Parts: sequence; structure tokens; C-alpha cells
Amino acid sequence: MQSSRCVFLSHTKLDNAFCDRFDNICANVGIRRFRSEFAYIDKPSWRTIKEQLGNSVALFLLVGKNLVEQQANPFNPDWKFTQNWISYEVGIAHQRNIDVWVICDSVEINFPVPYFNNYKPDGLEPPDAMGYIEGVLHMYRRGYRFTFKANEGRLHTSCPTCNIEFNLHSSLQAGRVIICPQCLHGIQFLGTFPPSSGAKDVE
Repeated sequence: MQSSRCVFLSHTKLDNAFCDRFDNICANVGIRRFRSEFAYIDKPSWRTIKEQLGNSVALFLLVGKNLVEQQANPFNPDWKFTQNWISYEVGIAHQRNIDVWVICDSVEINFPVPYFNNYKPDGLEPPDAMGYIEGVLHMYRRGYRFTFKANEGRLHTSCPTCNIEFNLHSSLQAGRVIICPQCLHGIQFLGTFPPSSGAKDVE
């Protein structure tokens, strides 16, 4: 049964290198993955997405440099198309009650993502990051869920502005500010994380 578990990768085709790194980790673990590249989905697209998310244990939204740049350009007609797919995929994942991850490729997210419950703002660049995600995927193969309640007191934190609770999968120094993927407000950690001595909203 373990080999039948699948994860859903949500990303733009413009950030293929970032997705390839994540895809290679999945291959090393031996977990199946579906790559949603927004522009290359079998028609009807909505049905394919819904079916694949129904077979998945988690959605990983991979936020790369090109996706952030695409959103930052108000004259880019492709952004609305991409944003609609992200919203649809995250909404279906939430409806299916599967974990929603946001992993940023050393960029600050600049568009809102509701319903996420796991966040890794420093991507796969730190030396131990790929090994960490590999461990996460091994746990999914064994049937584990990364709900924030399951990790309360260790990875669990929340945004002081919008109150969303989530697991933070990064080690932060005191004073570090990260962007909340849901409300896009800055969150400053007053102590190291984990554990953190507290967090506050930063305009």
C-alpha cells in the first residue's frame, strides 16, 4: 500500500528547475508524484486536477522565482490564469482534507494562499533542506500527516495578523521576518525557531 501513496506538485512550468529538484527527492524516496504545470494538463483540466488530488496525500505548492516575478508584473496576462489554477488546486486539497505545503525557492511569496498548514520559506537551498524533505516524504509513505495539531509545541506556530496556524519547517534566528502566505504580512520571530519565544506582526 505504501507505494500507492502520491503527492501533488503545484508549480509553473517557468520554474522547472526548482520542481525538478523536488521531483528528484520524490524519486529517491520512491513516492509517486503528479506534476501540475498549469499550462500542460490534460483536458478537461479541472477533472484531471480533481482526480489526481483525490489520489494524493499532500499538495506541495512550489513557489519559484519566476512565479513571483510573474505575479509582480501587472501587465502579464498569464498571471490570472496561473492564479486561478493555484486557487482551484489549493481549494480542492482543502476540501479533500489533505496537507497543503508552501515551499519558497529562496523568494518571498507575493500572492495569498489560503488553507495551507505547512510552510518552508527557505526552499531546498540550505545544506540539510533536501534531506529534511526526503524525511517528510518517507513519513507520508508511512501514513503520517503533518497537521499543525500533531506538531503542537514543536513546529506549530501561527500568524498574529490572520491567525492561521501552521507548521514551520525552517530554523530561524531571533529577529527573522518571514511572510505569511495567507495574508502576506510579515511575521517577526522574537526568539529562535524552533522553539520561538513569540511572534509579532510586521507591517
